[in-house]
This record gives sequence, structure tokens and C-alpha cells, in this order.
Amino acid sequence: MRLTGFPKSCRTQVLAVAALCIAAYACCLNNGFIADDYENLRLAESLKSDFWYLFKSPPLNFRMTSFLAYAMLDRVFAQHYEFFYTANIFLHFINCLLLWKLLLVLGRPAGEAYLAAILFAVFQAPQEGVMWIAAMNETLLGLFVLSTLVLWFRGHYLISAIFLLLALFSKESAFIALLIIPLFRWQRGEKVLTPQMIPLLVPILIFIAVFLWSLPANGMIQHGVYQVGPHAALIVGRTLHLLFRPSFYVLVGLLAAMRQWHSLRPLPKFVLWIVFPILPYSFLTYSPYIPSRQLYMSSMVLVAVLAYLIRECRQPRIQLALVIAFIAYNIGYIWIRKDPEFESRAAPTTELLGLLKSHQPAPILLERFPYANYPIAKDVSRVAPGWTQDLIHVNESPESCRDCVTLSWDAGSKKYAGLWE
Repeated sequence: MRLTGFPKSCRTQVLAVAALCIAAYACCLNNGFIADDYENLRLAESLKSDFWYLFKSPPLNFRMTSFLAYAMLDRVFAQHYEFFYTANIFLHFINCLLLWKLLLVLGRPAGEAYLAAILFAVFQAPQEGVMWIAAMNETLLGLFVLSTLVLWFRGHYLISAIFLLLALFSKESAFIALLIIPLFRWQRGEKVLTPQMIPLLVPILIFIAVFLWSLPANGMIQHGVYQVGPHAALIVGRTLHLLFRPSFYVLVGLLAAMRQWHSLRPLPKFVLWIVFPILPYSFLTYSPYIPSRQLYMSSMVLVAVLAYLIRECRQPRIQLALVIAFIAYNIGYIWIRKDPEFESRAAPTTELLGLLKSHQPAPILLERFPYANYPIAKDVSRVAPGWTQDLIHVNESPESCRDCVTLSWDAGSKKYAGLWE
């Protein structure tokens, strides 16, 4: 079945996906670097003198691919943030195409697979993974996991193992890819374990060895950022609700109203598949729900389910109306609701950078700087000519720096108040 209104040629289809990615996320191109972006740029620069530097601060060693990407982008584009955002949007576009390809490889109808790519291009739920440079590890994770699965299911077992290794050093949750293959084979009634999976064990064993070796110094585990416990069930439940609203609920309600009960029978299975990629994050302790950037992989599964549900509506006019509504709602939500939030998050560092560039270097004291990671403010000096980290004092007592110009962050006006006004 081909959904009416969609392009016929593959090249036009690809361009349509690219246009939707740009339409959804071009709003972030002027947002500047945000908070952790500055620290990540500093860490990426450290790789030039000590490639193994990140292994001294786990779990940063399992973000290696993103720090290499930061270092390359910084070298080529000299801290022009617009190109960092462009690169991340481009990664998202490639992931849309890989999702399309994977669904075709897994035997889904061509129209449904393409529709999933369209929906993922604009889906707002994982927006942080695209709109925050520091979350580039999520788009890289998606790139390497999707590549692993596409290559494996097409019979390129050794190359898929290389991409799995890259995925594992993009984010620890990549190990879930090894479990997806036997689960999918079991669902299709095939033999769960097969000798072709043996090459994938090599990167998994490397990952396990590095993980256990670095475990005593892994701050996220040792400091209780993630803890196994029953709270995970509540976190998953809240996260699913945020992920499902409103599109999933609307489609399920529409099919129920149309009495197409046969179309809704697979829903429990679909929900389990959606939950599967977020299980590694469900044990977090710092939030009542999983942050949007960590929903990037689950969102791929969800849009595939949404594409199936839209296709089950059968009536071309209803299908087209649903797709148009989905695109309009999600793009509007990103531009109207989410982009101002990112601009607000960037304001403390963006305003500070503007002040540093417009004044001669001198000791300053920042009061009420909002980020707990105070080195972020010092790292801003890296992109301000003449300034150094030792000139910037953050949330210290006035007595500790009597010669400092004191600047106080005003969360209401999003400005610094002080003698430099």
C-alpha cells in the first residue's frame, strides 16, 4: 500500500526527509553553546595531548565517539556553534534514512517504512538529542546501533561488529543492540541464537572488560546517579506517558472508534519493544522521568508503531490528515515550546561570553551562577580572546576576591547585573 500524497521517486523521498529535519530543527542553529557544551569542548581539546584522558574519568570513556566529533568540529570550524548544530541535525537525518532502511530489511511495507522516517524526522519527544550539542552521543549512538542492525540483518556480520564497538563507546546502553537481534528472531519464529552472532561477542567482551576495570571510578554508579530498585517502574510509566502523548493516544482512540480491534491486538508487544531501549536508563535517581535525549532510540520504535497504526486506518484521506497534523504539531511544538527553553538554558553562558568579549580581561566574581558544575563558567573563557580560567571566580564569597568585578545572574531578566552594566 502506498500512502497518497507522498513522493514516488526515492531521491525525492530522501530530499523530503532532509527538508523535514531542517524544518523541525533549524530553529536551534542560533542557540549558541549551552552549559556542558563548554566543558565538553575543553575535554575534547585534552584528547589532542592525551588520547586516553577520558579513561581517567569514567563514564566519559564510553562517550569517546562524541568527544572525537567535538574535537574534529572544533578543529575545522573553530568554535562556530552553528556548524556543531548542523552536524547534529545531519546525523539525525542519516538516522532517519537508516531507520527507513532497517524497517525495509526487517520486512515492513515500503510505505510504512518511509512514513516512519518522516515521523522520526520531526518527532519532538527526543528533541534534546538533536538540539543540544552535549547530547550528540545520542545521535551517534543511534547512527551506530542502526548501522549494526542493518548490516547484521543483511549478512555483513564482521562489519556490524565494528559498528557495535563504535556504538558501545558512544553510550553504554548500546549493549541493548545485542539483545534486539535474538528477540526479533524469536518473534519471527526463527532460532534465537545463531553462529552469526559470534562476531558481536567480541565488542561486547571488550566493553565488559573496560566497564569492570573502570567501575570503581565511575561517578554515575559510585555516586548513586543510577541505582537498581523498584522506582524504575514508576519512571518507565511516567516516561511512556510523556512519550505517547498525544499522537499514540489519538491513533489508538481513533482505531478503537473505528472498531478496528484487530489492528490494536499487537499493542502490548509494541509497548514492550518501545520500553526495551529505555530500560538501561530506568534506574536513574535524579529525575522522575527519563530525559528526552535518552528517548532517542525508543522514539525510533515508537514512530515505527505510529506508522503501522496510521497505515491501519486504511482510508487515504484520514492517513494524509493524520500525517499532516503530526508534522505540524511536532514542528510547532519544537519551535514554540522547546526552542525558547534551550535559549533560556543557554542564557547564563551566552550572556557571560558576550560580556567577556566586550571587556578587557580582569578578575570577575559571578554570583548566583545557576549551574552546579562551576567549571562551566570558567570554560567559557576558552572562546573569549585574552581571558583565562583563573580570572573567573564563581559563587565565592566577596572577601575571597576583593579586586573582582562582581556580576550577579538575574534569572528573571536573563542578564548579569553589576558594574559592567
